[in-house]
Amino acid sequence: MMKKTSKMAAAGVLAAMMALSLAACGGSSNSGAPAPAETQADGSVKTEGRTMKVLNPEEPGAEDALNKAMDAWAAEAGVTLDKMVISHDDQLTKFPSMAKNKDLPDLIQTTRLHQLYPEEFVDMSTVVDTSLFEESALKIVGKDYKSDKISGLPSQFTTTNFYYNKDAFAAAGVEVPTVENPWTWDELYENAAKIQAGGNIKYGFAADVSRARYDILMYANGGSLTVKDGDSFKVAVNSPANVSTLEQFVKANEDGVMTKAIWAGGSTDNPVEYFKNGDVAILLSGSWNYNSMTTDITKFQFGVMPSPKGTVSQAAIIGGSALAIPENAKNKDLAEEFVKWFFEEGNFKNYLQDDKGLSALKNVVYEPSDEGAAADYKILQEEVGYVTDTFMVDESSAWRTYKDNEYRDYIKRAVSGELSAKDALDSFAKELSESSGWSIAE
Repeated sequence: MMKKTSKMAAAGVLAAMMALSLAACGGSSNSGAPAPAETQADGSVKTEGRTMKVLNPEEPGAEDALNKAMDAWAAEAGVTLDKMVISHDDQLTKFPSMAKNKDLPDLIQTTRLHQLYPEEFVDMSTVVDTSLFEESALKIVGKDYKSDKISGLPSQFTTTNFYYNKDAFAAAGVEVPTVENPWTWDELYENAAKIQAGGNIKYGFAADVSRARYDILMYANGGSLTVKDGDSFKVAVNSPANVSTLEQFVKANEDGVMTKAIWAGGSTDNPVEYFKNGDVAILLSGSWNYNSMTTDITKFQFGVMPSPKGTVSQAAIIGGSALAIPENAKNKDLAEEFVKWFFEEGNFKNYLQDDKGLSALKNVVYEPSDEGAAADYKILQEEVGYVTDTFMVDESSAWRTYKDNEYRDYIKRAVSGELSAKDALDSFAKELSESSGWSIAE
C-alpha cells in the first residue's frame, strides 16, 4: 500500500511540511505544555486538567464511533483532547520528522505506521491483555512485521466479503450458497452468468478495483505473491497457479459477466455504486460498506453470501486501523489510560454499537436488532476464519514497501488485453524482484 520514507536528504523539507500541516490542523484545544503525570494512591494516573494530543487520518464527524468514545472518556476523566488530522498517506512521510523533532502526538489512529516503525511505539501487550483479541486481527492489524511485538491494537476491523442482490437471484431461480455449502469459484462465474441472463441486471459479478480484492481469487487457488526463503522471501506472484487465476479473471471480464471497462481502466465508475443501483448481482467488496448498503439501497433486497472455494480453500483478507502510542510522546500515560478504558468490555460494546463493524475482541460483537442484518453479520464474522497462511506470509514480507500500485496496474493491463496474464505477472515479478532483492521462485 504505502512506502517507508527513509531519505535523509528530505528531512528538512519534511519538517517544514509538518510544521505547516500542524498549523493548519484543527483541534478542540491547544492549551500549551501538558501538566506532568501524577500517580495517585491507587496507582492510577491523574488525568484531570491535562491534555492528550490525538492524531486522526481524517476529520472525525460528530457521529464517528471512535470520536464519540474518545469524547466520552475525556469527559469522564476530565481530559482535554487536542485533535489533529493527517491522512494515512501523509502520516507515513511526516512521522519520521515528528519523531526526530520530538513533536509527537500521544495517540495515533493509523494503518501502518506502527508496523513500519515499531521501535517508535509502545508494546501494547504491556498495556492491555492481548489474549482478549482475535489472533488474526492482532497479527494483521497490530503486529510488527519483523517480530512478535504488538505495536498497535485494532480498533477498526474489517474483512472482505460478497454481497448479493436477493431479487436478482430469485428472478433467475438461483439458490443462494450457505456457509455449510459455499460455491466454488467456477460455480460463482457460472451462476453470475445465469443471473445476468435472467435476473434483470446488467452484470453478474463485480469487484472493487483493488488488488486486495483480486487477491481473494489468488489465495483461494493456493497462490501468493511471495514464499518464505529461510529468513527472507522469494517472489512467487508469477507462479502457474497465479497465471491460471488471472486468465480466468480476464475471461470473466471479456465475456461480459464482469464490468470490464472498470477493471480495464476505461472507466472510473465505482462497482459498489453499480451494486447499489441494482446493476450487479454479486459484489466482492468489504464489510466496511455494509452500513451504507442499508441506507442507500432502496430498489431491492440485499444480503451477504460466503466466499466461494477455490482449488484449495476459501479466502478472505482482513485489515483495519490500529491505536498506537508513540514511545516518546509527552503524555503517553494518558493515551494508555484511554486505551485501557476503550477496550473494557462495556465501553467497547458501546463503541461497536455505534461503529456497526466487526469486533477485534473475542467475546464482544456488534448485535444488530434486525434479524436479516444479524444473519449477515454472522456470515461476515465467519469470513475472518478464511484468512489463509499464504496471506499471512505475504503480509510478513511487507512487499508493498517495494512495489504496490504497480501490481494492480499490471492486472488491469491484462484485463484490457494489452498484456497476456503470464506477461503481466512475469513483468511485475521482475520489478518486485529487482526492487526487493528477492529472487524469483519460478
